[in-house]
Amino acid sequence: MKEIFIQSERNDLSTDDVIAWIYYLKKDIKINTFLDDYLIDSLSIEMSNNKKVEVRINNKKLNSISNVWYRRGEWIGFDKNNVRNKEIHRKINTEAITPALEFLNSGFSINQINKFDDNQANKLKMLRTALSLGIKIPDVLLTGSNLELHQFIKKHKKVITKPVENPYTNFKFKNHSIKFSTSSKLITEDDVEENESFFLPSFFQKYIEKKYEIRSFYIDGLFKSMAIFSQQNEKTKIDFRNYDRIRPNRCVPYLLPKALERKLHKLMIQMELNCGSFDIIVTPQNQYYFLEVNPIGQFQWVSLNCNYYIEKLIAKRLTKNGNQSDTKSC
Repeated sequence: MKEIFIQSERNDLSTDDVIAWIYYLKKDIKINTFLDDYLIDSLSIEMSNNKKVEVRINNKKLNSISNVWYRRGEWIGFDKNNVRNKEIHRKINTEAITPALEFLNSGFSINQINKFDDNQANKLKMLRTALSLGIKIPDVLLTGSNLELHQFIKKHKKVITKPVENPYTNFKFKNHSIKFSTSSKLITEDDVEENESFFLPSFFQKYIEKKYEIRSFYIDGLFKSMAIFSQQNEKTKIDFRNYDRIRPNRCVPYLLPKALERKLHKLMIQMELNCGSFDIIVTPQNQYYFLEVNPIGQFQWVSLNCNYYIEKLIAKRLTKNGNQSDTKSC
């Protein structure tokens, strides 16, 4: 019986949809899920010259699993009931097992979609790679200097700031799960304190006037793109992720230019990513500007709005040999 290993967050609905498609497409299959609230009671990795690598987590042997999907989340280290400060103990033990988890996520499977390290995909490296491939990006400044920021704003008039890493933070405090995110913000010279010479290095970009935005899901060279008409709504004008539940943006299926798709595909290869969600801006002059690619970005709403059945694509990729033709035949 074929086995599939899925790591995700308990509240990620897209994971449930993919699992439902897997069982629909292939009855004779076993799915092992590790969610973000699962504790690791035991972990062992054994290697020797006379046998293959043997991996066990919570007494589950993982060597036989050839299909892996890292969707989201992290693994929580060992927990002990008799420890006074459980949060500190859990944090220390989670850090202690990190090298083992990084090993498991680096080529652990023959057929693997994403890995834990993709959480740390470097945005600056993405942008540099995009430039090297001839993909347009907004002008960028990473600085902790007030003077440099003033000069950047003076040059471009409109500037946005946003996190240089994953904008979503999720951690546990006592018995509570704390989640928050930071979106893009428009700043002007009036927002910059004149009397502050330096601040922590922060990420700034030239604000690009847009005709519409594009969210494009990518897997193994296949693109499923959606145009988002967010520019006429003040709430979503700067960042469509500031969702307007009362007056949602119009979203329609979209085809990226083939030349751009080829460049984005090369970017994914150079970044060693096989799945992710691109954010792109199209200007009133029909120029395309690459913003970022998020390996663990949301795709469910792209699937639903455009009838792409992305969850089925992922399920078929996990239940077959995982080559490019498997995905493109969906």
